[in-house]
Amino acid sequence: MCTKATVGSTRDYGSAGRACRQEAIVPKNEATTGAAPGATPSAAASATTEDPKASDGSQAAAAGGVSRKTWATIAVVVIAAWAFAFYTGSTVVLIIVGVLTAVLIGVILWALRTIRKHRSTISLLQGATTSPEARRAALAKLSGAKDASSPTNVFARAQLLAADDPDAALKLLASVELRNYHPSMQDDVSLLQTQLYLTRGRTADARKCADVMNLDNPQRKEIRPFAASIVAEAWARSGKPKEALALLETIELPKKDAEQIALQGRVAKVFALFASNQRGRARTELAELADDDPNQLGRFVLPQFRVHPELQKLARSVFEQHPSARRQIKTQTRRR
Repeated sequence: MCTKATVGSTRDYGSAGRACRQEAIVPKNEATTGAAPGATPSAAASATTEDPKASDGSQAAAAGGVSRKTWATIAVVVIAAWAFAFYTGSTVVLIIVGVLTAVLIGVILWALRTIRKHRSTISLLQGATTSPEARRAALAKLSGAKDASSPTNVFARAQLLAADDPDAALKLLASVELRNYHPSMQDDVSLLQTQLYLTRGRTADARKCADVMNLDNPQRKEIRPFAASIVAEAWARSGKPKEALALLETIELPKKDAEQIALQGRVAKVFALFASNQRGRARTELAELADDDPNQLGRFVLPQFRVHPELQKLARSVFEQHPSARRQIKTQTRRR
């Protein structure tokens, strides 16, 4: 659960805002990278293992993360190749098949080793969401690993850093060029960068990252609603409000995390309406956000988000006129 903080507390809301966004980055980022959809949460930090379900839909026992059907296919191909080689009786053919078999064995061993490493990273990230101490322990373990400079390791550490130090996370991500990440990871890297840039008010940088994401990747259907809401905010705050509103209309809320995604979409809509000079509708949206939780207006008034002064003023006005805010202000005044 994301903690709440009052609009009047810059430091407190900053921590809460980062926690809310990080909660979406790590445990909610499903089916984001790797060979197949349906990856475990936190898979954004590493390539996921192959889905162990057989094509007939039944659950197949798997070895090393590879399905029985895949192992059977490999075995049939190898046996057929050797049978053909022995049938020909050609020494050249036997040598060729032998070399190819050795190469195949090497590739399989490398793949199994990589899968085990990725599973370990996924497990580490899942455990790191329990507390700040767990995150620090996971960071220390990843930083001390032999592959600390690898794109996968860098991305995993950036996710952990994002909760407490967005600037450090951005700096770490910048140490590896986007093209050096595996293609299946690049959208996730861009999504994380977009989120972090938005929390720092760096909307131009957020826009650059948002523009390179492929929201219609069929392997990313589960993450698409949340990613689209983040992209919409980046567009709305960087000169593409009409496109942002159109994108928000395409979002179909999933059963899982629907409330969180809807909230992010409403925040993006406020930015888009304001940028489209629809101030009345923007105010209405702000009022509805305040009805749900007045603290959400902190995303429009606190300095780290670098929101347009007029929108800050509008959000502050909505907050001050909200009944719960008035009660809160009265309570604070009495305590003084």
